[in-house]
Amino acid sequence: MKQYRLEATPVASAKELKDQKTPKAKRKLTARGVKCLVCAPDSTQQQRKRRKNNQIDARTLTSNLFNCLNGNEAALQLVRVPTLEQEQARLASRQHDQLVEERKRLGAKGNALLLSQGFGSWKNWWRPKAFSRLEQLLPAWLFEMLQNWVDLLRALDQKIQAAKAALAKRCSGPRPKGAGANSLVQLQSEVLDWGLYANRRKIACLAGMVPSEWSTGDDQRRGSITKVGVSAIRRIITEMVWRIIQFQPQYPPVQKWQDVLAGSNRTLKKKAVVAIGRQLMVDLWRMQTGRVTAKELNLVMVGA
Repeated sequence: MKQYRLEATPVASAKELKDQKTPKAKRKLTARGVKCLVCAPDSTQQQRKRRKNNQIDARTLTSNLFNCLNGNEAALQLVRVPTLEQEQARLASRQHDQLVEERKRLGAKGNALLLSQGFGSWKNWWRPKAFSRLEQLLPAWLFEMLQNWVDLLRALDQKIQAAKAALAKRCSGPRPKGAGANSLVQLQSEVLDWGLYANRRKIACLAGMVPSEWSTGDDQRRGSITKVGVSAIRRIITEMVWRIIQFQPQYPPVQKWQDVLAGSNRTLKKKAVVAIGRQLMVDLWRMQTGRVTAKELNLVMVGA
């Protein structure tokens, strides 16, 4: 390493993403002036030849690195490696989602217990108002079983509220009406850096909201969305679209699908939401990178 530095020779390396140690190793190499590319594992050739060992892997990876550095960007399937600050923000966002999922899981257990004993389904049964009503209706043994989960669920409620407040504090500046502060912060933590994506196709693919395709020649066949990329982004955008439809009916993509959204066909409504979500993701990228303004997109901004 010291020899290369003295000779001012550029050094590049490639590493397959195998575990959580890879991002840390990438940061260390970058700090030493090494251009480090992290890529997804690929054993396509080894599987075809039915031979795989360290020598073959090293030779294949080195060859792909050479091709990538000489202009063939498709030679390596590069992986985004967040900075320490970005990783911490993403972990906080995902921990919020994990707390919500844990609350759903425990709440469903209590609800299943009520259903099994013929007391119907109770939404948020652990909340004080609903639980006081259950105390009057349930036999003592069943109420005692529910109490085992109540303290945990109420503690999760408090943790989730604290996590929401912490996320909201990180949101600054104007935002589109209907796009919540928490949603935008979580979206930013998953995207990492809007400037990483050169065109609209790449940012739409990150959300997995592009159609699958099986085309050849003049024959074009497109199917449902691929759902590749980050599933959390797709969930956040989908939730955001339903609020945009309500609070910003003048938004051009909403106007385009207005007839479908006003109809009764639920399948077509879902397709419309996906189409609006794909365009919303692209428009947010255009706004964040300075390619367009909210006024040009006919979006109402709040929180300025």
